[in-house]
Amino acid sequence: MQFNPPNYAWSATTVREAQEFLDAAKRMIDAHMASLAPGSQGVMQRERETPIGLTLHLDLGPLVERINDKRTVEALAAEIES
Repeated sequence: MQFNPPNYAWSATTVREAQEFLDAAKRMIDAHMASLAPGSQGVMQRERETPIGLTLHLDLGPLVERINDKRTVEALAAEIES
């Protein structure tokens, strides 16, 4: 019995969603590897040799913007206090 390989594309808009998608991707890889090679014998070698496609685009721009905003507010607050 054969099955067609699934392709997934996720788009996260929050840190939590990104973390959940990364965890889901890892679990899916682990589940498929378990089907290919049940048990733990030689898992590390199989992981090194088994091809897979993964493209990850990570845009931290919005997060860095919030960090910069926070630092600016903190600096202004410190300036006002002194």
